[in-house]
Amino acid sequence: MCRIASLFLLHMLKRSMSGYACDFNNIERRAVTRYFFLQGKTPKEIYTILREILEEHSPTYTTVKK
Repeated sequence: MCRIASLFLLHMLKRSMSGYACDFNNIERRAVTRYFFLQGKTPKEIYTILREILEEHSPTYTTVKK
């Protein structure tokens, strides 16, 4: 179930982007980052997941770590 919820959140996050980084909703990105943190993932794992899905629109590792 957690895997399905994770995929859903990432899909919604990616869909919220209209192709421009300035249109990216920071609140949604923070919510997904917090969700993965609460699931017990390390900042490195979270960064890897976000980088894989969001590509060049992903936050930096330092941002995820904070």
